[in-house]
Amino acid sequence: MKGLITKDLLGLRQVALTMGLLMVFYLFLGFMNMKDSGGMMYFSIMALVVNVMVPLSCAGYDEQCGWDQFGASLPVSKNQIVLSRYLVCLLVIGFSTLVILAGNLIFAVLGGIPSGAAGYLLPIIGSLIYIAIMNPIIYKFGVQKSRIIVMAVFLVPSMLVAGISMIFANSASENSVPFIEVLGKIGSASPGQILGAEIGLTAGAAVIFALSMLLSVRIYKNKEL
Repeated sequence: MKGLITKDLLGLRQVALTMGLLMVFYLFLGFMNMKDSGGMMYFSIMALVVNVMVPLSCAGYDEQCGWDQFGASLPVSKNQIVLSRYLVCLLVIGFSTLVILAGNLIFAVLGGIPSGAAGYLLPIIGSLIYIAIMNPIIYKFGVQKSRIIVMAVFLVPSMLVAGISMIFANSASENSVPFIEVLGKIGSASPGQILGAEIGLTAGAAVIFALSMLLSVRIYKNKEL
């Protein structure tokens, strides 16, 4: 298992420069807006972008090297191969979370406004869900076909959010009572309730991530190598 994890981490060196540049870019944006309460959200965006690059990057490296055929000859099970990929994803998520923590500490020292729990939990939630969706798709269809499908996975939610935002904006302009009531309930939630909701979402994302791993194992076992 250690060797499988090391293999993926070494494979990520191919995109390490891209990841590093993204981290520097978003960190720069965050520090440029350090006096703004939303400045740390740039750190969160950075973490999410870097985290979701991992599955396609690792799978692309495996496909390029013909790893699946070689791995089948090794004394490792398909369960271990899939599990190691998910563990690598968790390691990268953990690393990016530490970067956010370090950024918050630097913000506080320099007099900026650090983020609350949402700054840590939202990128974790988003990363777990996106990776949970991406990995089974990659194992089922391969890297090349998955790129198009994954783009749709990113694009469709973005379009839905934009559409819902427009509907809410129109409703608000028309003084829609239900819309105002929803905003009022959200705005009146206590910090404890918001934190509880965030923790609940994180737990739900973790369950989805675990179910995704089981699905990927099943797909990979039935895959002809």
